[in-house]
Amino acid sequence: MPEQKVTRRDVLDAALAIVRERGEGALSARAVAERAGCSVQPIYSQFGDMRQLVCALYDHARAWVAAYNREHALDGKNLFESNGLAHLRLARTERSLFHFLYLSPHMDATGFAEVYDSVAIEGVQQCIEELGGLSPDEARELYLDMIVYVHGMAAMLATGADFSDEELVARMRGAFRRFAVRSAEGFQWAAASGGGGCHPPEPERSSSGKA
Repeated sequence: MPEQKVTRRDVLDAALAIVRERGEGALSARAVAERAGCSVQPIYSQFGDMRQLVCALYDHARAWVAAYNREHALDGKNLFESNGLAHLRLARTERSLFHFLYLSPHMDATGFAEVYDSVAIEGVQQCIEELGGLSPDEARELYLDMIVYVHGMAAMLATGADFSDEELVARMRGAFRRFAVRSAEGFQWAAASGGGGCHPPEPERSSSGKA
């Protein structure tokens, strides 16, 4: 029986599953082939070598995390808080993947502007502008401050810390208030008005009530 055609996506999905379960150290052409249900030939024909596969896998994993963030976009009081909570949850529940993406040389950032461009989520900066009446530049700086702060907590979770959800949320909100006061005079945290109104729009529903 001829071998079933294995696509580039199949190989990347197999490699991602290995990283999530066992970490980057478990990656090999043989392990990926076994997971994808093929020989090693499709891996080398589509990626050339393991180095190029890992480079492609990094982008594939980032796309997976982007989808993960969208799934959790309503977990917090607003889009900004939801983004932070999703990053913390990822560090706790997907430690191997978190290490691969954010605690390894693959991130390859040489400045904080690159960090922002790499991890900022669409809509969050605009949410911060709405919450505090900030200018785009002020909101961007506050968002970057919070990325650095929340990532510090996430790195601790990914390396074994076991903070409660309540403490994580309290720390994140407290830091936001302090950064916000520094960013613009008279800024009021969204909790004072019930959490702000920058949730992503809910899906439209048909007359039958289904999304």
